Amino acid sequence: APTSAPAVDPQVLQDVIEASFMVPGDGVRRAMRVREFNRQAGIRKCGGKPTRSLDTIFERWDQDLFPDMNLIREHGFGGGDSVDDDEKILETLPADCSNLFPLIPDFDKWFALQGAWHDVVLTKLQDPTMVSLRKPMATCLTDQTGLKVTADDPAKTYLKAVTERWLKLSKADWEAQEQGYADAFVDCGREYYDTLTKLLLPERDKMVEQNREVLTSFAIHLVEAGYVP
Repeated sequence: APTSAPAVDPQVLQDVIEASFMVPGDGVRRAMRVREFNRQAGIRKCGGKPTRSLDTIFERWDQDLFPDMNLIREHGFGGGDSVDDDEKILETLPADCSNLFPLIPDFDKWFALQGAWHDVVLTKLQDPTMVSLRKPMATCLTDQTGLKVTADDPAKTYLKAVTERWLKLSKADWEAQEQGYADAFVDCGREYYDTLTKLLLPERDKMVEQNREVLTSFAIHLVEAGYVP
């Protein structure tokens, strides 16, 4: 008799898909959850005791490629837990703990999917539709904020310019200005990222079908390791 596929929680599988093949939008928070769980499992492997919630919004991933516009509108480009607390935990880990890869079976196979996806994303960024949206986005960002943004990669150059402002400003001045920078990114980037999402979703469907076994296996191992959606 044919063996049936192992049972997997559909929400966990969807979270794993979001974290494997990220696209801009609401799914980013699910991806952040899985990635934070992996990170905390890696810290525990090295004897550390992570304290922050899996729903932390502090650790953002590739916001120039995969922004959650609602999250940026609500909370800016980072925030939530204190970076100092995180640094303190990392400082307590033994020096011979060479990496924070968690001891979750098939983690390396799952991790490799992200590299393959990155190649797909870079290809789609060269689509003529995406290229045509770069200059309007760059012009809009400069007009709204006065920051120098280049049309070859408006998101990356804008976020770099914002980071440079953050480093120069006092905490009070940054807090007064951050929302304006966040709003400009959302307003000027909405069409760019909506278009990227539309281009990526059919590619993601293909990648899910090609890698369903790895995704399912990793989702099952995540639950075994204590992940709760």
